[in-house]
Order: sequence, then structure tokens, then C-alpha cells
Amino acid sequence: MNNKDNKNEDVKDEQELDDLFDNLKKNKLNKAIKKAKRHSILRNVLISFVVLVVVFIGGSIANRSLVYKLETPIQIAVSAFNEISAPNEYIGKMDRYHGILGGNNSFTTYKIIEGKVVYTGESEYSYGLFQDYYGNRIGTESPSIIGTSYDTEDLDRQKYNELGQREMIFFYPYIDYYQYKNDLQLLDQIEANKIMEIALSFDQAYSMDAVRDKLPDGVTLSWYWIDDSNDEEKEESESITITHLDDNGEQKTEKADFSRIRSEKTVYGIKALDASNQRLENPLQHFIWALKNGRKYDTRYKGEFDRLYNNLLGQDGKLTKADIKVFGVVVTGDAESLKGLEGLPFIKASSIGVITDKF
Repeated sequence: MNNKDNKNEDVKDEQELDDLFDNLKKNKLNKAIKKAKRHSILRNVLISFVVLVVVFIGGSIANRSLVYKLETPIQIAVSAFNEISAPNEYIGKMDRYHGILGGNNSFTTYKIIEGKVVYTGESEYSYGLFQDYYGNRIGTESPSIIGTSYDTEDLDRQKYNELGQREMIFFYPYIDYYQYKNDLQLLDQIEANKIMEIALSFDQAYSMDAVRDKLPDGVTLSWYWIDDSNDEEKEESESITITHLDDNGEQKTEKADFSRIRSEKTVYGIKALDASNQRLENPLQHFIWALKNGRKYDTRYKGEFDRLYNNLLGQDGKLTKADIKVFGVVVTGDAESLKGLEGLPFIKASSIGVITDKF
């Protein structure tokens, strides 16, 4: 082999050696790049995960705080509204559900009949940034026998709730009705082992103290129906008008042959007993607290809280016992004890509500 061949061989060996080192460098570099990419991906995944966890936890805390703020006004308003209305009826168990930027609460109601708790149904309400009080509900339908009485035209049929419990109704003392309810005459038909509530409508307005003195022993006073109307509203109750189109297509308004009455679902008053069936020492104060609490928040009830409060205020701009005029009451007892109400001249009408067994 000559020198030229040796040189070529050496060059070839050097080239192969350089290629080998180049390949090793490239492999190491590729491995380093891949390793760096893996670390980068893992780091990004970890950072994204941490960010998501932080956002989720922070968002959950922020959402919970916001939902509590959205829930509090309507929850207070619903409780306060039950306090000033709902004769002899109380809010029972409440289930609260928080969602995203809102929630839904459902609750049961019950009445107290001579110390016995009687379930009267359940209700619910929604709240939040993107939903109103009624949530997804678009309407309510029911047969006429299940519903609310509004005027004397409804006296032709006794109405009930969905549980088959009788609706109590009240009659204004300043209206001379052509027809009254006198459910006291039904007491002889009710078994001795039954207890019940009964709404009494008076012949005139009385003070709370006078009412207690007038009621006989043996009946339990559970609720006061108060005068919540101003002069204009009283006039509207006395003379109901109906608007319709005559034969010529012109709008015509005529006075109706019926007058307003009040259902237990639309009256306002003062509870004499608390939710545990204990007699309240100062029931009017609880009523005033409820009114003031209800007026604090801009809920669907605010307009009615304001109307009621303004109608009840005295000349001095304060609400005191002297400003409260009682048009009727709800009392409870068995048939025998309630017979002591028969023939009392100040009772203008009577309407039996829930009837249940003593035990």
C-alpha cells in the first residue's frame, strides 16, 4: 500500500470518527431538547393545574360569599312576610341549595291547632343574578275548588288547599254583605275527638286588649286580623267595578253585585303564638320588627311591606298599639269549647279552617 492510499484511509477514518462524534452530539442534544420539552410541558401542566385549583377554590369562595349576600334579603323577607300574614301558620323545615350565582330554598309550613302541629304544605323560591323569585316556573294552574276566595261570588263553594284543608275567609266590618258564612252552626256535626281553627269576623274594629276580654274561656286566641287598608282601598272593596265591552264595542264600567272578602292567603295580622306554640308577651312588637325587616331589602315583597307600614302609621308617624284596629281573629279549640262563641253579638261571621284529630 502506498502513501497515498494510507492518507486516504486516514482521512476516511477521521471522517468516520467525526461523524460518530457528530451523531453522539446530535443524540445528546436531541435528548436534552426532548428532556427540556418534557420538563417544560410538565411545568406548564403543573402551573395550569395549580392555577385551576386556585381559581376553582377562589371562585367557589367568591361564589359562596356572593350567593349568601343574594340569599339573605329574600330569606329575611319571606320569614318576615310569614310573620305578618299566614294566619296561625309557620315556616317549618327549610332546605337551602346554593348554585352558581344563585340558589333555591324550599320550606314546609304548618299550623298549630291546640298544641298539635298540622302540616299544611310546602313552597319554594329562587334567587340570583340570572333568575327571579319564581325560578323556572312559568305559571300555576288549579281547579276552582283549590284556590283563593276574593269576593262574595266565591262564597257559593268552599275552597280548599292541595291537602284538602278548608280555606278560612274574613268579612270586613264596614261592608253590609248580602251573604255571610256562619260555620259555628256546623259545630254540632263535628265529632268530639276533633279540634279545629276558626276565623271570626267582627261587627266593628276593636283594640287588641278589648278582643282578649271579649273572647270566652276555653278557646285559644292564635292570631289577630288587622285593618291594613287606607280609605281609598276600603272604597274599592265596597264597590267593585267590572269593565267590559258593550254591543257597540265600547268600553263600559258597571258596579258589580258582589263585594270583597279576604282569604287567609291575603290577610295581614299579628301572631299571638310563636312557632313553638308559646304565647308571645308582646306580639305587636314581633309584628313591627317583621315589618321593618321586610322594608330594608328590595325584594318582591317590599311594595307590600311599605304599603302596610304606611297605612298603619298613626298621626305621630309611629306605629303603636293604639294604631292597630282588629277586624277579626283566629281561634282554636274543640267543638264543645267553640260553641261558647255562638250568639255573641260582636261576631259577624265565622269560617272553619283546618280540622284534625286531637291526638
